[in-house]
Amino acid sequence: MANTENRQNAERLLTEMMKEALRAFHRRLLVVYGEDALNVLAYIVSKHQALKGQGEEKVVFVYDEESDTAVSTFEKLTGKLDVLGSSVSNVKRYTYEDTHRIMGTTNDILILDMSKGARPNDLGRLIETVRGGGLAILYNLDLKVEKPWSTSTHKKLVSPPYAESDLKNRFEKLFVRKILEHPCTWILENWKIVKGELLNPPKTVKEKPVPPKRSRIPQPIFRLALTREQMEALEAFELLDIKKKGLIVLISNRGRGKSALLGLGAAALLFMGFERVVVTAPACEEVQTVFEMAERGLSTFGWKVKRERLNDLVYKLTCKGGTLEFIPPYKTISETADAVLVDEAGGIHVSLLFRIAEKFPKTVFASTVHGYEGAGRGFSLRFLRSLEKLEDVKPYIIELKEPIRYAPEDPVEKWLYDALLLNAEPAELEGEQIRLEECRYEKPDLDFWFEKDEAHLRQFVGIYVLAHYRNRPDDLLILGDAPHHSARAVFSSSGKVLVALQIDEEGRMSDELVKQVLTAKPPSGHLIPSCIVKYNPQHVAFSKLRGLRVVRIAVHPELMGRGLGSLALQRLCEEAEREGFDWVGASFGANPELVDFWLKNGFVPVHISPMRNVASGEFSVIVVKPLNDNVQGMVREIHREFKLRLLDALPDTYFNIEPQVAARLLKGQDWTSRETFPLSESQRGRLLQYSEGKLAYEGACDAVKQLLKTHFMSAGEVRMGLDVDAEAKLIARCLQARSWGLVARAFKIQSSSLKAEVRSYIAKMATFYNV
Repeated sequence: MANTENRQNAERLLTEMMKEALRAFHRRLLVVYGEDALNVLAYIVSKHQALKGQGEEKVVFVYDEESDTAVSTFEKLTGKLDVLGSSVSNVKRYTYEDTHRIMGTTNDILILDMSKGARPNDLGRLIETVRGGGLAILYNLDLKVEKPWSTSTHKKLVSPPYAESDLKNRFEKLFVRKILEHPCTWILENWKIVKGELLNPPKTVKEKPVPPKRSRIPQPIFRLALTREQMEALEAFELLDIKKKGLIVLISNRGRGKSALLGLGAAALLFMGFERVVVTAPACEEVQTVFEMAERGLSTFGWKVKRERLNDLVYKLTCKGGTLEFIPPYKTISETADAVLVDEAGGIHVSLLFRIAEKFPKTVFASTVHGYEGAGRGFSLRFLRSLEKLEDVKPYIIELKEPIRYAPEDPVEKWLYDALLLNAEPAELEGEQIRLEECRYEKPDLDFWFEKDEAHLRQFVGIYVLAHYRNRPDDLLILGDAPHHSARAVFSSSGKVLVALQIDEEGRMSDELVKQVLTAKPPSGHLIPSCIVKYNPQHVAFSKLRGLRVVRIAVHPELMGRGLGSLALQRLCEEAEREGFDWVGASFGANPELVDFWLKNGFVPVHISPMRNVASGEFSVIVVKPLNDNVQGMVREIHREFKLRLLDALPDTYFNIEPQVAARLLKGQDWTSRETFPLSESQRGRLLQYSEGKLAYEGACDAVKQLLKTHFMSAGEVRMGLDVDAEAKLIARCLQARSWGLVARAFKIQSSSLKAEVRSYIAKMATFYNV
């Protein structure tokens, strides 16, 4: 009897909840578990379908591909729906590995099988596909959180000597606590409602936007826009056609339709005569919505569209008007295009964005302000500031505020942003005087932060959001649950987070792990020792040392350039030395500013990746700071090998590395060393003739290369002093073998001036090194 009453009560309240969600065009979040959970799910899906009435009910069931029971669970669910008379033709199942196929779709009900948990990235992506009036259901979620989840990401967090049993469950506890805190969530244990309240929101009336009457962009494209804001933003694409130079910056929160807008804009540009439009983003999967909406827009003209795919992802559309093609960010610089569209610009380094804006007079930059893809407000702050350097162009800034899938003030969106810290911001410092000597360095208690001190956790994560890092919800999981990861922070005297550091413990690798590095696929973790051993097998002893890798370091955006980052590194190295560590290191995408920062703080370059990062276009560099004399000797030898390899590969593998970066990596260290590359009698004679102006550079280039190798392999007092800009010119022309004209243009000087400079530097070197 009690069970019958529970069911009747649950059915009544669930019906009322679904009615008010549909009326307000808001979503609700449900947790359903227990022996009778499938019957509860079947009732919810069937009733929602009946209440919604018109149109197809799209239901998506997502599960872990390693789950033994998920497929049978799905089949049982569809069987129960069939019995209830509900349509099952639009009930689809996917694995979490297939989430890219769901991105860009809109669904009425999303059921996530949480038996093994879910990757935070997937939670952020998938829940946002649910339309207003719809339901996001977490099936079989363990609310007791007695252990961490067991997703593919969790498994990658474990590296020897740690095992899965060492994983923390801080993130999972935070996630469940947010479910319990927010009023939009309903929890059902079988038919018993553990948590759930009716919110009684006002009815939402969605007005259909009206296209502008006069526009160069065809009306059918405007009719594909879902909000008034999208239509107004689409009108701005006319600027790219009318003006010689046009730059649009589009910012929005997640779910406002900016990628769809870029797609419609691309179709409009092709219609208006732009024959080649390039779209770029950190990854091709992030522009699938752009291609989908572009194709829909082009189809409204009756144009046939040819679609080209790579790895199941669309990368090119060809039509009567021209082409829309995806190009990785760093390759975009060498392309030709009538217009360039940059999606998720917050995930691309500002310097690369500026180069795109500088080269292409007609560009559109779009970025998520808060959300799992973007780098937050930092994109706006840093990028817009850099655009001030551009001549004759003023960015047209558009902000999309209205959600496209649900009504404003959606409570599930608020919960999602809160649970995944998508809206984290650094501390407000207004009126606060920050003095370096009053700041304190500490190792935060992450258990305390995740459970009881969310304010400091938000300040910590918020600094990364506004820094140059590409942030995803998985990063919060790694910080919270990885057993070898920890945090450090610099606080103001009032207790606000000013510098955020994420640290990874590496080294002390077993012989079996080292063997994997040398002969097979490298193991998870131990990035620095693995790279050093792989490229310097003679220094296998480095793998046995104990080190700390700085995964991330970022300073509050209002305090950059004040010495706080250097203070944090100094304190970290002092702590590491006290704790018996052998080294502190870091791996990062090399640009002049970052290389300068690490070198200034006593770190030594020991490795550079042979390939560029696909998104940033930067080469990854590893730097290490030895903490004792024994390690210092080993690091010096590794550094020597690194410089030799880099010098020899400059005309080949590193032909396109920025000369300013190469010059910094080849700078002399704070020890004295000289390695002479001998010249033959012929080379010596030709070098002196070139120095005296009696021979062209081309007649002595082999000797010049030998002399420069001697220079760059020297350090301390026995190295000739030369500023980094001069060394960059010598590297570009003499070691990378770029043409005079190419180098002159890059450094914005005349070829004749460059030739005179190079001759002058070589003449001084010939004297200094006693040629």
